Amino acid sequence: MDGTPLTSTPPRTPERRLLGALALAAAAALSLSACGGAVANALGRQPDPRATTFATGADAKADASLPGWAPDGATDVRVKQRPGGDERIVTMRAALADLPDDCVPVSAEHPLAPRPAQGDPADFRSVSTLTADWWPAEAEQDATVMCGAWWVGERDGVLYAFTPERRTVPVS
Repeated sequence: MDGTPLTSTPPRTPERRLLGALALAAAAALSLSACGGAVANALGRQPDPRATTFATGADAKADASLPGWAPDGATDVRVKQRPGGDERIVTMRAALADLPDDCVPVSAEHPLAPRPAQGDPADFRSVSTLTADWWPAEAEQDATVMCGAWWVGERDGVLYAFTPERRTVPVS
């Protein structure tokens, strides 16, 4: 015998082991780095958007997490926002009666539709892409009031508010 292995698998050498370890280390570093978000997006997983809780509506407004229409006296405020985007989902303990007069009921004259500050409304989604354990599926579709660009509805003493997101992100 000449010492040649009987299999087609090349013998393991220290160089091959080192290359395997380096590849594994590179993958781990990439997943933990800022590039990991891009990798997660490419794999169909979205990084967790910013989620914040506040004791009151006034606290959330002071943090610029809620607009002026939100009742100061609202409690148990939860906000989830898409980083770099317009979409937000919000819950708070308050009632529709606590909203200001410029919030208008949804009707034929004021339909439930995206009303962005900039851009064509047709470029915006009408369904939330954000999820949270405190946000019922499709709660945005139950909105009965429009507060500017916000869709607002009430269930059991809790207001659910949503702002739509663009279908595609414009490149500058």
